Amino acid sequence: MPNTVAPDAPELQRPDFTKIRQQAADTLRAELEAIPVLRERRARAHELYRQISDNLAVVRPERDRLMVSLVLYQRPRAVFEAADASEGVQRRTVRAALGLGDNDLFPPAREWADLARAAGVPFVQDAADKLLKVATEHATLVGRRRAVRQILFPGDRIKLERLDATTIKDDVEAAVRAELEAIKDPAARMKAAADMARAADANHVVVAGERDRCALSLEFYTRARAVHTAMGVRKNAWDELRRVALGRDRKTGALPAEEEKQLLAEAAEIDFVENAAERLPGLAREAAAARARHLTAAAIRNQAAAELDGKPGWSMRKIAEETGLHVDSIRAKVRAVQNRA
Repeated sequence: MPNTVAPDAPELQRPDFTKIRQQAADTLRAELEAIPVLRERRARAHELYRQISDNLAVVRPERDRLMVSLVLYQRPRAVFEAADASEGVQRRTVRAALGLGDNDLFPPAREWADLARAAGVPFVQDAADKLLKVATEHATLVGRRRAVRQILFPGDRIKLERLDATTIKDDVEAAVRAELEAIKDPAARMKAAADMARAADANHVVVAGERDRCALSLEFYTRARAVHTAMGVRKNAWDELRRVALGRDRKTGALPAEEEKQLLAEAAEIDFVENAAERLPGLAREAAAARARHLTAAAIRNQAAAELDGKPGWSMRKIAEETGLHVDSIRAKVRAVQNRA
């Protein structure tokens, strides 16, 4: 049976990428180990690591472009297997090309080509033939990068300190309350609290994303243990983060065994962060503080809005404008405060 779901889909070649990566790693490892002076060997490894990273930054987008064209316009089965990628990477890349969010329903296959054209996704002539060359180059680079990492970043056990999230939360909450509750005018207090909550939430999004990137790198590429306690997140949230990063179901997807972690992380294109262990504690503290600042300021904002509700000159629409929230959103928050009173 043809390997296709569309009558004109091309046959895709599927080299043994595992073998290609291993051969590339073995060849480069032998080259580096032939350098007798350790300092010179590490200097050469650092140079190669930068070169490989630069090359991957060019090759991977081209591979993704070919993969997306094949998936959306010609629809052979399991393009990811011919692209040296995982199914999760294919799904994520195609969603991004179509402008779909993670929670948006994926459209039926018969609509893919039209949606791709509307989104400006280019159709690539001879994409199947081009993919073979690009995917092979990608696998070779990934294998070479693995060999360099093993020299530069040996897999020693990493000890991480537990984040004292409770103390951070209590300290931040006290500081925020002292600052905002000193503002006696409820309108001014509401506005200041809304501004603080919004800024803290934006800060948390950025910092937590980088915290997660470092944590995933430690989890999949090192022998670090109890990473989630150093992050200050619950175990179930950590499990969900790992599943999503691997492209698996966020609630039920199986997590890999220890010996599978690195290979699956490479396939899912999870970032390797060189100084993750040094950066994680600071990022975790900053993320916890930003989250506490947001929650405390938001609660004070809602309380002040409830005080103003019904006062002369204060309609719910004006409260919404002052807080920067949708009127339905702030109304629900105000009602929740009033119902608790």
